[in-house]
Amino acid sequence: MKHLLIIICFATALIAGAQVHVNDSIEGKDSLKTIQIDEVEVTANRNQQRMSKGGLITDVQNTSLSELGTCRDVISQLPGVRTDGGEIEIIGRGAPQFYINGRKLLDMSELDRLSSKEIRNIEVVYNPGARFGAETRGAILIRTIRKQGDGVSGSLQVSGRLARYFSQSDNVFLNYRKGGFDVFGTFNYDHYCGYQKQSDKTIIQTDASYYLIGKDTWIYPISNSYLTNIGVNWQINNDNYIGIKYEYSATPDYRSRWTSHETVSDSNDTHDEISYDINWRGESVPLHLINLYYQGKIGNVDISVNNDYFYRCSNNYQSISEKDQIGNLSQKGSQSQVKSSMFASKGTAEYSFGDNTLEFGYEVTATDRRNIFKNEGISLPDADDRINETTCAGFVAVNIPINKTELYAGLRYEHTLSDYYQSDLYMKEQSRSYSRICPSVDFTFPINKAKFTLSYEAKTKRPLYSQLSSSIQYDDRFTYETGNPLLRSEQIHNFSLAGIYRWMFFSVSYTYDGDAIISVIRPYKQGEPQNIMTYDNFNHLSKYNIVLSLSPRIDRWSPRLRINLSGQRFSMETVDGLKRMNTPILFVNFFNSVSLGKGFTFNGDISVRSQGDMDVVTIKPSWQINLGLSKNIKDWFFQLQATDIFRTARNSMITHGYQMTLDKWNYSDTQSIRVLLRYSFNAATNKYKGKGAGLSERNRL
Repeated sequence: MKHLLIIICFATALIAGAQVHVNDSIEGKDSLKTIQIDEVEVTANRNQQRMSKGGLITDVQNTSLSELGTCRDVISQLPGVRTDGGEIEIIGRGAPQFYINGRKLLDMSELDRLSSKEIRNIEVVYNPGARFGAETRGAILIRTIRKQGDGVSGSLQVSGRLARYFSQSDNVFLNYRKGGFDVFGTFNYDHYCGYQKQSDKTIIQTDASYYLIGKDTWIYPISNSYLTNIGVNWQINNDNYIGIKYEYSATPDYRSRWTSHETVSDSNDTHDEISYDINWRGESVPLHLINLYYQGKIGNVDISVNNDYFYRCSNNYQSISEKDQIGNLSQKGSQSQVKSSMFASKGTAEYSFGDNTLEFGYEVTATDRRNIFKNEGISLPDADDRINETTCAGFVAVNIPINKTELYAGLRYEHTLSDYYQSDLYMKEQSRSYSRICPSVDFTFPINKAKFTLSYEAKTKRPLYSQLSSSIQYDDRFTYETGNPLLRSEQIHNFSLAGIYRWMFFSVSYTYDGDAIISVIRPYKQGEPQNIMTYDNFNHLSKYNIVLSLSPRIDRWSPRLRINLSGQRFSMETVDGLKRMNTPILFVNFFNSVSLGKGFTFNGDISVRSQGDMDVVTIKPSWQINLGLSKNIKDWFFQLQATDIFRTARNSMITHGYQMTLDKWNYSDTQSIRVLLRYSFNAATNKYKGKGAGLSERNRL
């Protein structure tokens, strides 16, 4: 009740601080116009959101969203998008692919470096067309404000986050333009120091025994990472561009210490206490990425060709000191190395005839990934896995406007050949060959002043390479982790209806996921208390999502209310018998932005999540309040934020297994203060138009 009163008081204070005068939305007008007639003032706003092919476009320029600070801040408030612990997902679609001016985004920290002032609009694509990979179930397209002009331009940004410990992120961007030539480069440094407190209660029921385990864990991760890129772009003429970009990133120092105390009781009245001191050390050096592109126009045909090369090497080391209540000490550990390389090429052509558009193209990827894993001090097997995978795809799509309606239809064909090796021996059972045809259809139509889109799409989702690993990692006496080399690709069918009227948006979607890949906990050996976390294919998983977003404008106050109900139809065998995991989860976000004048903007957000089921997990409820203040002074931007001010956010859940139930309480250092300072001069974005190739494959790596 106390927390509810705080929320009510907070919302009431925001409403009372604003004049209750609602501006009607008028389509087709400028963002804000004021006309003075005999001392009568009329204010009008154009619609900030509009439907697109398979998605929704939200204008940012000259709106309250431009005052939020960073691109990530803007994305977190968009309809149909959900953020959790820094992760971004499109509701019902999972993690999206990101593009900035058509360029595929690989470094997610760029979302923190891009100022909300530099964004023209953002499009959330709920139903990607045939030109996207068959695994792409959602995309976020960011378009910046184009600023032209020769000379040097750039920006400098520093930010710091103070929670239990201090973290920082610094970025420098420079661009030099002379005529049609651009030379540009970026350097970014990130230092992260975190903290987590976790308490677990575990029940294990074997045929012969019953175990009750309590465990308290403290986690201290530290990492330092660098990213730099340099590129050259040549605008040959108004229709033809060519460019090359090289990117290098490294995490030379990643460490994480886990200290745990565990109490174990079983049905034989045996009691034990175990202390764990686990140290992780890792490095990811280097990551190379080269993109070479051409974009041009021949007659009425627009052509784009991208070629990418990707290479990454990472090493990880684990050491465990394990001590029981009578003082017995054991040492265990593991080490692994992963080397990945990929070449990809993608070409598209778009032909316009009348108001219609025909697009077609190809995409080819060739991937090689090797993972060597060795256990030390424990009788678990080592692993030496190698996967060579080649995918060839072709697509065709057509967009046909018919009066006030619009039809988009696409067809994509993909053929994948995946060869699996263990210790250089070809494994026929683990190797795969896929041929998939993935259709997609969008039909957009108006009803009075509202606009709707009805969509269907078929997608495939191949397992991540890490999910195909045969390595077995030791976590504690009762828990191991591994992949599943026998996983099959998921076959996904999605039906959705979305609509928009003035500042109201809603969507309803249903997804049928055949051969769904789900994380499960199984007995490692029958009759033994040890369990292993792995992945299995289930026959199918059905999910539904309902989203409602309201974004009115009340004088200087810009509230955004987003309500999302996510549910599933799923059942599984557990230690307690057949369990139906059908309780939906309600997510409510109430974002508030108030213009205080003289460049100051106040932000206050409330997020609430109910209890419900997601795959084999029951998510526990959580809520939090964030407050912020920002200030613009010409080329300078300053932002101060306080997140989770009442320290109420939790990442707690119950995981159901075949002979084990894990009840986890977790606090992940969400209460913090964040300061951001940015300076920009002669702001001009480079004209680089490289879009990348093999993007879905790179995500799997």
